[in-house]
Amino acid sequence: MRREDFDAVIRTLTECFFEDPLYKVLIPERAQRSEILPEVFDCDANELVQYCDLYSESPDVNGLIMLEDPAERKGVRKYLAERYFAYLTEQRLLEDDESGEIAEHFRKAKDFLSSDWVGKVGPNTIHIVYFAVRKAFHGKGLAHKLISPVLAYADKNGVQIALETHNAANLDMYRHYGFELFDSFSGELPLREYCLVRKPKGDKEE
Repeated sequence: MRREDFDAVIRTLTECFFEDPLYKVLIPERAQRSEILPEVFDCDANELVQYCDLYSESPDVNGLIMLEDPAERKGVRKYLAERYFAYLTEQRLLEDDESGEIAEHFRKAKDFLSSDWVGKVGPNTIHIVYFAVRKAFHGKGLAHKLISPVLAYADKNGVQIALETHNAANLDMYRHYGFELFDSFSGELPLREYCLVRKPKGDKEE
């Protein structure tokens, strides 16, 4: 992916996560969600590209997968990017909602917005930060096309894959790809996070 494609990235993330339980709790009003989510994902994408790899099927970005690979050591860059974009996101939230309620929701959901749990899985773990396919392309094999190379890479190199979801309806799909529930938790907000891990299956035959 190139930075020139970021408008399409933000559009796809906004569309795919508009009805996600996490963002419905963080931004309950639909009109506000339509206005604020693109700004949230603009900050998020610009942060994550500092230390993650982003792939799509085309510049149209009808689907995407974003990965953090521990083999690519970007510790200082990640630390600085997280701090800067956390500040920027909060400033934008306060500009869009002067009551401060939405910014407070984001603060209360810090555990749901963090991927610190991945550190408990062990070393050599690729983290899928985002995996999204636009609704119009569901059932057309695009999700499989995006995730298959990641699974093959993990199997060939003997690494685990971790991801999280806040939508229980996604669990069967991830189980289909070999993911198992590692942990789940709830917090101050009415949400549950499901933490999933897929162990390597061994080298694939050519």
